[in-house]
Amino acid sequence: MNSITDLLDLEDTDVIISDIQIHGQTKTITLETLPIAHFCPSCGYRMHSRGIKSRTINHPILQDNYSLILILKQRRWRCTNPECLYDTSESFKFVNKQRRTTNATDMLIVDAYRNLLETSASIAKRFHVSDSHAHEVFDRYVKLDRLPLTDAISIDEVHLDMADDCRYALVIQDFHTGDPIDLLRSRRTNVTEPYFVSIPIEERNQVKYLISDMYNPYIAYVEKYFPNAVPVVDSFHVIQWITRSIDNYIRQLIKKYRQRDREYQEKLSLEQQRPISLPPSDEVYLLQKYRWLILANQSNIRYHSEPRMDPHFHALMNTYDYEDALFRIDSNLRDYRDLKEKYVQFNSRNGGNPLQARTELKELIPEFKKSRFEIFRDFASLLEKFEDPIINSFIMVEKIGNGRIYDARLSNGPIESINRKVKDLKRLGHGFRNFEHFRNRFLYATRSSPVLNGVTDYNPVTYYEEDDF
Repeated sequence: MNSITDLLDLEDTDVIISDIQIHGQTKTITLETLPIAHFCPSCGYRMHSRGIKSRTINHPILQDNYSLILILKQRRWRCTNPECLYDTSESFKFVNKQRRTTNATDMLIVDAYRNLLETSASIAKRFHVSDSHAHEVFDRYVKLDRLPLTDAISIDEVHLDMADDCRYALVIQDFHTGDPIDLLRSRRTNVTEPYFVSIPIEERNQVKYLISDMYNPYIAYVEKYFPNAVPVVDSFHVIQWITRSIDNYIRQLIKKYRQRDREYQEKLSLEQQRPISLPPSDEVYLLQKYRWLILANQSNIRYHSEPRMDPHFHALMNTYDYEDALFRIDSNLRDYRDLKEKYVQFNSRNGGNPLQARTELKELIPEFKKSRFEIFRDFASLLEKFEDPIINSFIMVEKIGNGRIYDARLSNGPIESINRKVKDLKRLGHGFRNFEHFRNRFLYATRSSPVLNGVTDYNPVTYYEEDDF
């Protein structure tokens, strides 16, 4: 009995378990209080019992994989003073009046919101409450404040499109822990400027590194709000820039060969006076399916020398065969790949050594400037423009994660992972209208140890009055 009492968190020492019934996977527990003398709280006369009323309550915590139903036997009492006749029923601390679930339900509802895969509808269904009740319970308890700024923070936008003034939300993250510091409803100046200015200057002065992509307004935050910080351009976005440029070139090749194939197909249809459908040409097939051999970092490609049957060519081919076939389509593709790899290798070998990185970058920029390809000449201009923020990305700082402390290079990789969670939450929630609810849900689910700044007492007795039901 004691273990069951502890499990239920009954709180009332006078409550006893008078009966336990098991039917299938449901355990029904009958609870009642010992008959003791009651005195009227109004006049002090002794009260007499008017019988026992049974009340059925669901308890959401499983015991040994059994679902629990509580039968509460509540005595009704009436004052014996004929001038008073005060009437009342026994109450149990672990369940509020007019509720059909125990107070632990609120605690478990709030905890369930930690899972981004859960929606208000799924949580409500599990705990036998309405969607609006689950939503209201979360909003009552979870009101999260911004976390303090650290010496290394990351910023990035994420597309929400909740309203005209909430299209691109701004995520601020602590680089050391990966916890989101805050989520702003917009990246627009009319939102960000009063927000950052409201943070005490002493706290903003502690920021040493502001990590972002190459979006100029973000880099300008350093001069506007963080006077002791330096901007850091994430290396992923630099490589993404050149990779996207090469991919656009390949897409133009695909478009050219598709147009050629379309014209040839129309010519055959006219000659044979019937519709002709042709399979993709060799060029379109290779450029569509295997352009990743050019775009991916070579160090990440697993080259297979063992040939495999290709369903398009009906021949045995390995990774090297596909690569050579791509280069035969357009000889520029080999040069694009090799020039891109020069920057990728430079980026990967200088972590923790920004001085050496600066020396090598000053050698790479003139080489790209002299390239016969416009893509790499433009890339050289980009590297010149963001030279200092790019070099700052080679700085290593302490990072906490997976139960250990280690040195990591400054990057926006962690915040990209956070952004995916924002998008997942928006998609699985089938749309949000209330940004504050969305913000609290996101911060509550993604912070490692969220501290609730709303109501911290899970007992809802103090928040419901009998007249509310």
